[in-house]
Amino acid sequence: MKTDLLCKRFLRPLLVAAIALPLLAVGVSAQAQIQTSVLRVNIEGATGSGPDIVGFNGPLTVSTRVIPDPVFSSPTVLELVIDFSSVVGVNKAGGKKFLTEAQTIVHRPLLAFDQIEVTFPYRLGAAVQSARTANVLLAVSFNAASGVSMTAKTIAPP
Repeated sequence: MKTDLLCKRFLRPLLVAAIALPLLAVGVSAQAQIQTSVLRVNIEGATGSGPDIVGFNGPLTVSTRVIPDPVFSSPTVLELVIDFSSVVGVNKAGGKKFLTEAQTIVHRPLLAFDQIEVTFPYRLGAAVQSARTANVLLAVSFNAASGVSMTAKTIAPP
């Protein structure tokens, strides 16, 4: 009877702690290796044709995270959180302003050089029926010493 009580009160919690602590330590060390940064990337370019050409200009705010996976040995991932809200489009023919409030999250394998195409919506003022889409081509480069850097340009949608 005393052996069962000893096992329930002392040995089980000790065994659970011995198994759980190394797993928690791996999780904490993996989070410590995540590299983060915030980049402001100017976007310039136009999309559309004829009188519907819209030129875009303004900064994208891109939060980047390099996320390793030491637990399962999966490839390292680059996370991009892209905020388009500061980008303004102007119609070349009529001078009308187009706005966007788009934000998107992209996960890609971490490569030294990568081109990522992201589609974002834009609209004329509050007129939802005027909504259209444009594409941005992000040229992303990664260097272990300097981190993530990128350039952006708008391209015509497919």
